[in-house]
Amino acid sequence: MSQLHPSTSPKLQIAWPIVLVGGGLGAVLAWGILSGDQQGRVNLIYLLLVYVLLPLLSLIVSSLSMISGRGFNLARLVVALPLWSHQKQMLLRKARQLQVEKYWLFFQSHLAALAFSISSLLVFFILLLATDINFVWRSTLLAATDLHPLLLVIAKPWTFWHEAQPSLALLEMTQDSRLQTTAAGTVFANWWPFVLAVQIFYCVFLRSLLLLVAGWLFRSKLQRDFEQALAAQIDDDYKTVNELVDAQPVVSTLPENIMVNNWAQVDFCLVTPFQTLNLSKDNVLNAGPLASEVEQRVAERWQGQQLVLVKSWEPPMGDLADFLQNGQGYLWPLDWQDEALEPLRKIHLQEWQRFTQQFSNWQIFVPAKLMPKEQA
Repeated sequence: MSQLHPSTSPKLQIAWPIVLVGGGLGAVLAWGILSGDQQGRVNLIYLLLVYVLLPLLSLIVSSLSMISGRGFNLARLVVALPLWSHQKQMLLRKARQLQVEKYWLFFQSHLAALAFSISSLLVFFILLLATDINFVWRSTLLAATDLHPLLLVIAKPWTFWHEAQPSLALLEMTQDSRLQTTAAGTVFANWWPFVLAVQIFYCVFLRSLLLLVAGWLFRSKLQRDFEQALAAQIDDDYKTVNELVDAQPVVSTLPENIMVNNWAQVDFCLVTPFQTLNLSKDNVLNAGPLASEVEQRVAERWQGQQLVLVKSWEPPMGDLADFLQNGQGYLWPLDWQDEALEPLRKIHLQEWQRFTQQFSNWQIFVPAKLMPKEQA
């Protein structure tokens, strides 16, 4: 099955604002916890809460958020902030229209969590190299014999790494009491392989696996989308069409100061290298599926000629046909990749020519440089 055009289909690109927020939180939290108290003592139980319990809870919360479609996760929170470009906002709206927003947010939340874990791990390495970390543990209710079975369960995934396995003797030697003054020694640093293994497995390894699962869920859902299926079917049908009979002619020039209708909601910097247009505020209309009701009404009332910008790879829909009934002007099918216009594909141009035949007041406009290569 063919995909939607990559320029408008929501993609699994890195959403850097979300990643940077996750990485920053991980670095700050890790520095605060691993710096310890004035004697450099770090409570092992605190580390288990941050590097074992917190990742598992965040996984549950983000999964429930993805399943419900509402919920809360870091990605959803950052998306609500005014940090996004117009193009990214369009992709988010497209994801919402295609009902894949929750899968995209699920992927980005795991990406942010992975950034959190990696930045925390980097801080851990820095402090191991530059400072003397003394790992201790304190508890009013738990004894070493109570805590040891739990640590053994946590360390099950790396039984092959003997140095990172928690021992009862080490637990007893590193138990700390506020009423006692214990001289720091090398034994207090012996917990670092265990802490490192905890971070690698529960924070980095598990998150990486879940990131792959989240990406697979997103792509699977997107491939089942009806719009993609329809586009793929049309693409396959017209592969058998070699020539059009009595096709609507294509023009390569426009009247001066024609009104521009941004039906496709494209960035105008794409079209300006190929056509001189008046793109002032008073000379641009917005209509189509992404336009507001007010913008749609204004565009429908316009009676002069207009240039309607459409996406070449999207099949003409009924709402566009209804809009063209009472207007006049030109349709400009656009195809772009990496923020630059490309020559049209022949089958796409043929489809738009066929579509425009039913409207006597409309023509297809394509600059000569953007005609299909086999027709240029």
